[in-house]
Amino acid sequence: MTRQERDRFETEEARRIHREVVIVDDTDTEYEAAEEETPFAYEEQDEEERSERLNPLTMITTGRILPTGNRAYYRYFIAIALMCFFSIFITFMSLNASREYRQREQYASVLHERAVLKEEERYSLSSKQDVTARLKHHGIELIDLTNDSRRIKE
Repeated sequence: MTRQERDRFETEEARRIHREVVIVDDTDTEYEAAEEETPFAYEEQDEEERSERLNPLTMITTGRILPTGNRAYYRYFIAIALMCFFSIFITFMSLNASREYRQREQYASVLHERAVLKEEERYSLSSKQDVTARLKHHGIELIDLTNDSRRIKE
């Protein structure tokens, strides 16, 4: 690269840098002019935007989580998500009810078995042989009624 080419390159580079500095200065002056008109407006907007951006609930409810073109379908998306949630919720509730029903059924079968055992125990204590043995122990005689002595006939 010759000296002239280098000088030309440096001057072009200096012009480009100068143009960019002028553009940045212009935007700064526009920003400062707007700030002088409403001194804290931009800061308040920035804080609001930051708080909205950081809050996930706001992002979900306003649809900012989706690209701009898909926001028209956002209501359908929310409806489908709610239906899926309720479907899963109802499924788990029915599974829980089924589990509780099985537990109660098992408990009822245990109670039935206990009742049968108690009935058998009561019958063994009150069998005819035991009753006659107790009556003889107390000196009482048990007399069986014959069919002729009954007043009501079948």
